Amino acid sequence: MSETTAHSIIVYFQEEELLLSAQRVLYYPTEKTLVISDVHLGKAGHFRRYGIPIPTKVNQDNLTRLSQVIAQFNPERLLFLGDLFHSETNNEWDDFEQWRRHYSSLSMTLILGNHELYSAQKYEDLGLQVLSHLDLKNIRFLHDKEAPITHNHGTQSSTHTPVYKSENDTQQIDPMNSNPIIGWISGHLHPGIKIQGKGRQRIILPCFVQYTARLVLPAFGTFTGLHLITSKTPKIIAIAENELIQVRQAT
Repeated sequence: MSETTAHSIIVYFQEEELLLSAQRVLYYPTEKTLVISDVHLGKAGHFRRYGIPIPTKVNQDNLTRLSQVIAQFNPERLLFLGDLFHSETNNEWDDFEQWRRHYSSLSMTLILGNHELYSAQKYEDLGLQVLSHLDLKNIRFLHDKEAPITHNHGTQSSTHTPVYKSENDTQQIDPMNSNPIIGWISGHLHPGIKIQGKGRQRIILPCFVQYTARLVLPAFGTFTGLHLITSKTPKIIAIAENELIQVRQAT
């Protein structure tokens, strides 16, 4: 595994070595899994449909960035932590279908998020495994640990209706995983941290947020807002101009 650089930082979470990248992704080396959250494909098309002139380039840029991180990490599995798509079918779905065919041999898993409007079957037809969560060793990967959601979206028939079960900090056992769950990795928040400069200068940057038993990923999509993290408890690693900045340690 590569050493910590300005573009990536190694962290240890529940005794597992993980790589946080300034590309807004997490790489799990022992599982050869690249983890990405909140891409929000189709969001630009959704706005254009309602008369807001957002450039079509936004969607293609996100697909290009997905291709770049796949080339960089060469994973065996791509794990999306929800909100892969933001809206109903539009031209952006066709772009995604074409992109997926280019990576047809790469295993992809989608944890459904709160913005998904497609049935699980529609994703599965493209070769994506669809789950409510995924357990790897002692870590549970899911969209949002704090807000259990029942998904029943999409107009197409599907035998799969993923359901988020309530999560708490007690150890849990998944039928497919004999390890007790003691850590959670999620997305959903689109976390951001405010950096103060001299005078009244300030900027809000996307960031990774690491608690003792929880790690929150930044939104991968560039056309997304940021939720300001004000708690002093977690470790914050901000992303600025393709570099990582450790803003503060956990308290």
